[in-house]
Amino acid sequence: MRSICSLGAAIVCAFVALLFATPLAAQQYTFRQYGPSDGLTNLGVNCLFQDHTGYLWVGTDNGLFRYDGTTFQPFGHAEGLEDTEIRSLAESPDGNLWVATQNGVARRAGGRFIPVDAGVRGLFLAVAFDPRGNIYLEHSTGILRGIPDRSGSYHRFTMVAPGSVGGMFIQGSNVWFRREGELWRLNGDQAERIGSPAGLPSDRWGSITLDTLGNLWVRSATRLSELPYSQTRFVDRSGGVPNAMVTRLFADAHGRLYVSTNSGLVLLDSSKNPNEPSRTYIDPQHGLPADVAGSVFVDRGESLWIGMRGGGLVRRLGHGEWVSWKKADGLSNDSVWSMLHDGNGRLWVGTNGGLDVFGPDGKLVRTWNSHSGLTGDSVYAIAAAPSGQIFAGTAPIGVNRFSSEGSLLRSYGPSTGLVSEQVNGLAVDHQNRLWVAAAGGCFRSRTSIDALDLKFDRVDIPGLPPHAYVYEARVDESGVIWIVTSSGLVRFDGKQWRVFTKADGLKADDLVALTIGHGQFWIAYRDALGISRLEFQGDQIQVTSVTQEDGLSSDLIYALAFDHTGHLWISTDNGVSVLEGSRWRHYGMEDGLIWDDGNDHALSIDSDDAVWIGTSRGLSRYAALPFALPDAPSAVVLTRIQGASQEYQIADRPVLSHTQNSLLIQFSGLNYSSATRTRYRYRLLGSKNDWGETREKSVHFDGLPGGDYVFEVIAAGANGLWSSVPARFAFSVKPPWWLTWWFISACVLVALMLASALWRFRVRALVAQKEHLEQQVIERTAELLESHRQLEEIAYYDVLTSLPNRRMFTEQVRSRLAISRRHRTPFAFLLIDLDSFKHTNDSFGHDAGDAVLVESGRLLRAAVRESDFIARLGGDEYAILLFSPTDPAGIEAVCQRIVASFFAGIPLNASTLKASCSIGVSVYPADGDTQEQLYKSADIALYEAKRRGGNTWSRYSARLSEARSVLEKNDI
Repeated sequence: MRSICSLGAAIVCAFVALLFATPLAAQQYTFRQYGPSDGLTNLGVNCLFQDHTGYLWVGTDNGLFRYDGTTFQPFGHAEGLEDTEIRSLAESPDGNLWVATQNGVARRAGGRFIPVDAGVRGLFLAVAFDPRGNIYLEHSTGILRGIPDRSGSYHRFTMVAPGSVGGMFIQGSNVWFRREGELWRLNGDQAERIGSPAGLPSDRWGSITLDTLGNLWVRSATRLSELPYSQTRFVDRSGGVPNAMVTRLFADAHGRLYVSTNSGLVLLDSSKNPNEPSRTYIDPQHGLPADVAGSVFVDRGESLWIGMRGGGLVRRLGHGEWVSWKKADGLSNDSVWSMLHDGNGRLWVGTNGGLDVFGPDGKLVRTWNSHSGLTGDSVYAIAAAPSGQIFAGTAPIGVNRFSSEGSLLRSYGPSTGLVSEQVNGLAVDHQNRLWVAAAGGCFRSRTSIDALDLKFDRVDIPGLPPHAYVYEARVDESGVIWIVTSSGLVRFDGKQWRVFTKADGLKADDLVALTIGHGQFWIAYRDALGISRLEFQGDQIQVTSVTQEDGLSSDLIYALAFDHTGHLWISTDNGVSVLEGSRWRHYGMEDGLIWDDGNDHALSIDSDDAVWIGTSRGLSRYAALPFALPDAPSAVVLTRIQGASQEYQIADRPVLSHTQNSLLIQFSGLNYSSATRTRYRYRLLGSKNDWGETREKSVHFDGLPGGDYVFEVIAAGANGLWSSVPARFAFSVKPPWWLTWWFISACVLVALMLASALWRFRVRALVAQKEHLEQQVIERTAELLESHRQLEEIAYYDVLTSLPNRRMFTEQVRSRLAISRRHRTPFAFLLIDLDSFKHTNDSFGHDAGDAVLVESGRLLRAAVRESDFIARLGGDEYAILLFSPTDPAGIEAVCQRIVASFFAGIPLNASTLKASCSIGVSVYPADGDTQEQLYKSADIALYEAKRRGGNTWSRYSARLSEARSVLEKNDI
């Protein structure tokens, strides 16, 4: 989380801190509790076991459950168990699971349990196997032994230790048990009393185990005793171990012993001091969600499982390397921003509620806040001087100085020159001056911090805005000052300033953190851009960037630090990433981290290489385990195979019909400590041989074609190692009947017969078709000719009068001009316009106008010879090409005849409409030798005819052209 602070928020934080500051209670582990919502329907857990595949089996007061990392699958009466109160679990050498219940024994075969006749009935408390495959049953009347026959079956059971027994434990050929308050050892058929001769008092010893260091442990409700390796007398280890309602012991692979109590667990470790084992408490005070612990188990991935009496099943997240503290555990506030370990072994923690100081014993020494002299309640930076004095920066802005003993010596605020909102970082340079990284710039003490009274000056950095946001200041081994700002990375060697920005190769100017160590220099950006490693060559830098694609858990970075081994620790908004050479490790809430989202600069590594992470939910500490965790590939199993109408078992090889050719296959990696980071690769042989990758735990296939298929899936946990052996499921899909070989063969035969018949039929049909096509061609040709004629008529003739239109007239004029030029023959161009046609349209309507236009076309055709060309140009305008006569007298006679033809009027219904026309005449070549000139000359002549009142005609002359020009000028 980024730091945001205001004066009001700081006051509130101070008030809350004053009210709720409490002593540090206890470090907290984090746990995952399983119950009915996860499928574990009974909360009384009696026993835990992990089989050879990796499944976790949970025996309860009412049912047996198998956990695959996702769900608990129940087994009860329906699966063959005669009794569902499960007391003990064990696996035979051939991999079969055996169950001891309240009223019998059963073994698993396939997906069911088969009752086993041991020769007695009643309560069975435990089942176990020795290395030779002999089975031992703890019964209410004694211990029974079964020896396998050649087939591996157990048919005869013999009572080898009669009496009231308990706590049966097998190690090698020895069977340890309690009888009559004594500890006994059975070897072969010989039982030997061990307890009282070795100083063990008589008690109801309910649990016996041997740790990997060779120490023998026994547990009763009130006592815990140890027979150390190579010694002959038991030692009482009951001190500090609460009583137990359920006596359970579990020895892990590292010599440690887990002891169940009424208040959780006690972990005893004899590796460092065999004479006095250390005790670590895993109880409600340390985060355990319930009190009474029963069975205890550490799986192959080193995850700790605890069966609670009435509290279900609990798993500790991680492996115990992460512990946490919250406000309820003594912190003044859950939001932790800075941490420092001083030379006296004290831990200084800066929160939004003040500054908490814890002693070497982990107890709270003092909480400082604004009510006790601190300049502010949000402490964002803590630094130590060479003298051992501590400096703490706050918001509102201020620097607080503490002695090496932890007393507040001085506070420096705005009156000393610190003018800003909050302190983000502190550093002491080699001249013993204090540098202050603040929200409004960078400040430096005028003098050495050897003086108690300090004044500060704002540092003006060339190339940097005056009030740039400064996040952090660091001093490297050579004394160079490095300053992280919102405008770049600043270097000051005591003489020269240099600002590195995006122009120098950085991904952005706005930075948030840096770390220097082990010959490496890394920076982080405020935006989600990952981190960059810088290599300096004078004033030039080489930048190598690392992002989520390269292995980071997130690209949003809050803090960076090196541990003493050179590993780079990175706090992000998605947990913590660690770069170990070229390999990445990731930690999150799933591993025990208190919260995935870290805080700015809240990352510190102490002298013991413990890593401290501050978050908005509290403080977490990582301490490396004294042993290496298993680095093996994750096992993967198929958890469910659901067809369209039924569920299948893994051993089935179903044949699906083509109508039900879909499958839902669910799977899980049996790596319980990193379930959310497990990746899967799968493929379907027979369809696609390429691997697909997913984080989902299921895949659905639908519409599969006929064929044989094998589904394969592998898994990889947090270590990135893929399963060496995939989980497989083989099945087939029947093709539809129309795709079977016999149907296809029959179809081919029928097709050949039909082809022969069709060939003969086809020949006859082709002949008939040829004749038919020839007839169609003839008919189609006639249709096309008629269609062409109609289209030509539409293109070249006026629809109303059936006279040629303007387009055809234009082509005719162009053609006639070519002929006349070639043969030097004249022709006349007559332009005709109806007089008062608009009045006719307006007075009598468009139907009358159309009748006038049609009749006018008829009159014009009647007035000229058939060899002359008549056209309607549009509206009431007509044109005639007069090829003969072309002399003035002949032209005049034609024009008079046209004008006279309109005298009789135009009949319309029962009346006659008065009509007349005006004609303008031009002659080629006298009045023009182009279509445009002829039209213009005829139009001038028509204008003259109209000017004289219409119902007449006029021949073009140059005088008419001049007169029209004069008129047009007068009009202007």
